[in-house]
Amino acid sequence: MVEAQVSREFHQKGFAVLVSSLVLRAQNLGQIDIAYLERTAKKTWVLKIIETKSSIYPARSQLFRLLKTQDYLSRVLDVESKLEVKFCQKADPPLTF
Repeated sequence: MVEAQVSREFHQKGFAVLVSSLVLRAQNLGQIDIAYLERTAKKTWVLKIIETKSSIYPARSQLFRLLKTQDYLSRVLDVESKLEVKFCQKADPPLTF
């Protein structure tokens, strides 16, 4: 699945959340690919954070920054949050010779 399709798929599940990379960088936090708020069965909100990867798992340092981002956003928005890694293809296939 291409990253743009993944983004559409997840944003249809709730309300898209746009988080400034400048704010995250200023806090030494990891940037996020996709975030949205979803209503739970208990009528509360949960922030879903999706990291899209095209090949390998996130590096340990990247995962640590993403977990810090998850904690930060959860506290700022006062909601539960969940982090997920989704594997997808790049929009343009790599060149091969």
